[in-house]
This record gives sequence, C-alpha cells and structure tokens, in this order.
Amino acid sequence: MKTILVAVDLSPTSAQIVNAAADLAEPLQAKIILLHVISAVSAYTPIGSSMDAVAIPVPPSKEEIQEIKKDLDSLVAPLKNRGITFETVAKVGLPLEEIQNYSAHSSIVVVGSHGHGGLYHLFNGSVVTVLLKHATKPILVVPVREK
Repeated sequence: MKTILVAVDLSPTSAQIVNAAADLAEPLQAKIILLHVISAVSAYTPIGSSMDAVAIPVPPSKEEIQEIKKDLDSLVAPLKNRGITFETVAKVGLPLEEIQNYSAHSSIVVVGSHGHGGLYHLFNGSVVTVLLKHATKPILVVPVREK
C-alpha cells in the first residue's frame, strides 16, 4: 500500500478521519493525499423581463481556495512528527467525481460517515453511499460523531 486518499468535508469531524488514516498509514509507510472538494455555488440570473432564471456556477475565489488549503494543512500539522508524508489538495468540482479521479492513483480511500438517518439520505443523498456503490478500490469508512 503506497498511497491513501483521504476525502474530508472540513466539518468538525474531519480530524477524526485524518487521525484514522494516519493510524493506517504509519505502519505501512504510506503517503496520504488529503482531498477536499469544493462544490461551485450557483448564482441565479434573471433572463429578460420574464421570471425565468438560469443557474450559473460561480467558482470560489483564489483567496477561498487558499483558506481551504490552510484548513487542510492544519489538519495534518499535528501528525507531521509521525513520519507520514502528506499532500493536501483543494479541488473545485463534484465531490463524487473528484474522489473517484484521485482514487485511481491510490491504494485505498478513507472517508467518514456522519451516521445520518435514512430520511436525511433520502433528501440529501450521501457521497459515501454512492462511492461504495461505484468503488473500484477498497474504501475504509470511519464512523464519526461530533463531540
């Protein structure tokens, strides 16, 4: 096992996911790629004088991407003394697609599950569920809870 892809949403539970991945990477001397996918926000623009509107994706600014990179770096900073090589990536796109793209270059994917119920997933979906359904690499799902 050479590379572990760790996908995080930068929620308060992300540190738990990174720690679990580090526990796996350390004895295997594996590199960790820490990935956060930024979904573009849509802005609705009116068309003509009618009430019609079109959604236009608005990418995050360079400053927002730099701030996210700092957040990713702060997640791995406490683990630097463990001898693990880290790479942090902030990517704009669709989370599922980007995780799948980066998983092609990894041995295993580590993600977290917040443990939301079925009703939540019915309305919001779950990246982890779809990722498991279309997996081509092993996936480690870390159950996390906010403390």
